[in-house]
Amino acid sequence: MQPNKKYIIDLIHKSNWSQNKFAMKAGVSKTTISRWVNGKRGAGAELIAGIIRAFPNEPIDKLFFL
Repeated sequence: MQPNKKYIIDLIHKSNWSQNKFAMKAGVSKTTISRWVNGKRGAGAELIAGIIRAFPNEPIDKLFFL
């Protein structure tokens, strides 16, 4: 399962969240978010679970490429 980075970044902006706030909502470190956004790290199980935690009302098929 691969996160839809563009869609997720758009959601972060629409929510007026910083990367730090997104990291808090997702329950991961701000470093993890920064590295993922900048393409220096893939999305592991922890980040995938965090994305779902941060956006519980978003459809899975929009958050991820299945």
